[in-house]
Amino acid sequence: MTPPGRTKTEQAYFALRRAIVVGDLAEDAPLDDAMLLTRYGYGRTPIREALKRLADEQFITYPPHRTPYVRGIKLRDLSRLYEARHLLEEPVARLAARRVTSAQLDRLDWICDRIDEEIAEGHPYEAVEYDHEFHLEIAKSTDNRFLAESVNKLNCGSLRIWYLAHSRLGMETVNEGHRAVKAALVERDADKAASLVSQHIDTSYARQMELQKLDTSTYKPTPITPP
Repeated sequence: MTPPGRTKTEQAYFALRRAIVVGDLAEDAPLDDAMLLTRYGYGRTPIREALKRLADEQFITYPPHRTPYVRGIKLRDLSRLYEARHLLEEPVARLAARRVTSAQLDRLDWICDRIDEEIAEGHPYEAVEYDHEFHLEIAKSTDNRFLAESVNKLNCGSLRIWYLAHSRLGMETVNEGHRAVKAALVERDADKAASLVSQHIDTSYARQMELQKLDTSTYKPTPITPP
């Protein structure tokens, strides 16, 4: 999904972002400059600038004076991750129901159409990226950039596990929740929008639990309590 006309740094960013989400750069893998230069062909400066942005967006961890590495999510972290989504995205949906504009509602419709197209084409990565864009657009609809930045960072850190679920469990029904939330925003029903977002998050969490049952090597099997 790299848009045309991007700078070398932006091209490097999108290439590395995709590689992380689809697992070409594995969880906890060290991101050595020499390896990235050889594999992706961008210069040292674009690679390093891309890594800084990826660290800011929670895709990687970049310790001071050490090699950055791909940020992973263990099973023991999932309940806290989804707890954070509930605490952040439900109030965001309430506020969006009161502030969303007609243009933003049209944008949400457009994103849902793109998700359906990518699902029909069997493109889980592209579908996941549009999924992320849908949640971000709702946050932008609050007219509060701090909320939008928070939702963006939280869900950027989730894209890899969303991709795993979409690619292994199927994507046929994932867009139904999006369209239901959008309809609640059209109705300006804050309670309904928040409730539907909560259900959507719970469904995503349940898919992660199902994925763990299929492949216990994906996560460390530590018992957790659902949020």
